Amino acid sequence: MPVLILVGWDLVVRAEIFPKALIPSPAMVLSTLNDWATGSHGGMFYSGKLLVDVGATLERVAIGYASAALVGVLLGLLIGVSRWADELLTPTMRILGPVPPTTWIPVCIVILGIGAVTNYFLVFLGAVFPIAASSTVAVSGVSRDLLRAARMMGRSRLGTTFAVVLPAALPGIVGGLRIGLGLAWMMAVTSEMLAVRSGLGYTIWNCYNYLDYPGVFAAMIVLGICGLATDMALRAMTASALRWHAATGVRG
Repeated sequence: MPVLILVGWDLVVRAEIFPKALIPSPAMVLSTLNDWATGSHGGMFYSGKLLVDVGATLERVAIGYASAALVGVLLGLLIGVSRWADELLTPTMRILGPVPPTTWIPVCIVILGIGAVTNYFLVFLGAVFPIAASSTVAVSGVSRDLLRAARMMGRSRLGTTFAVVLPAALPGIVGGLRIGLGLAWMMAVTSEMLAVRSGLGYTIWNCYNYLDYPGVFAAMIVLGICGLATDMALRAMTASALRWHAATGVRG
């Protein structure tokens, strides 16, 4: 599929359906990527800074997403197993959840200022609600028969939660984690356009301001590759814990 997209992109450019100044050719984007990585051409603000920009965005995603994953999964466990927690926390989550994370940007800049903390918090906001919602649904859907069996074997309520409920709900939780990871990348890049002076989002926005559309496309491609790589890493980290699910699922 990526090869077909690349070929179709090149054909569209060659047919001049759109102005070449707006839709650069794959060769132009590749040349920009080379300059971004090696500084071979020089002269642009991003020349030779690919690893620095990727590293800056990756750091923001890692810190914000790790915090969101921890808080979201714990909230999902708590709400899923406890009625009082459901009644206490769910209304607040249903109010805050639909609010687009981007609307928090001006509030965070006013309160936290422009800098790394603002980025971390915005990434956290972007990922925590879908992770918590998916975890809640997964935990609340665990069969009561498993809980009864654990109680009959002498497990405490807390022990049952972590030894039975969490493993049984893990497929749904991991699904929420993967969704949250994509949203974390989106919020990291969006916040970088306004709140910092480094990273992929900063590069995209400044390339747009300079009318450097090959740079915009190059940054979008790098962003997509980074998102794919982190998703593959998450799947690899959870593969052993989900082996039973893969063996019993419809794909098995």
